[in-house]
Amino acid sequence: MKLIVTDAAAQWFRDEMNLKPGDGIKLYGKVYGRTEVHHGFSQAFAKNNNPIDPVMEVEKAGIKFYVNEVDEWFFTRLITTVDANADGPVFHFEHEGDDTPDVAGLTSDNADHSDNQADASTGASQHQQK
Repeated sequence: MKLIVTDAAAQWFRDEMNLKPGDGIKLYGKVYGRTEVHHGFSQAFAKNNNPIDPVMEVEKAGIKFYVNEVDEWFFTRLITTVDANADGPVFHFEHEGDDTPDVAGLTSDNADHSDNQADASTGASQHQQK
């Protein structure tokens, strides 16, 4: 489990969330959405200056970015990079290199949605006829 915060991300959080040195950003997982390695889950963040049992913490430009123990499941065995562009924060996830399945049971970043069979409008699977 590793957390990387770019200079651009730290600047975005400072500017857009009016953070000052010593403030904190809690990173956590939420139900719904997807990332490069999560199916049915996505990342979230919130200003919070009081970490509770942090398992991962990085300080960048005076801002503490952290993950609490209760949210460790979302970040386990992953390298998480927080970056920013003109639209806001951008999160990238990649496996640390082992073959341990993520929360969706996938062992490869390319395996997530690789069959492209989900019907997003109904949630039903599309069955191919042969």
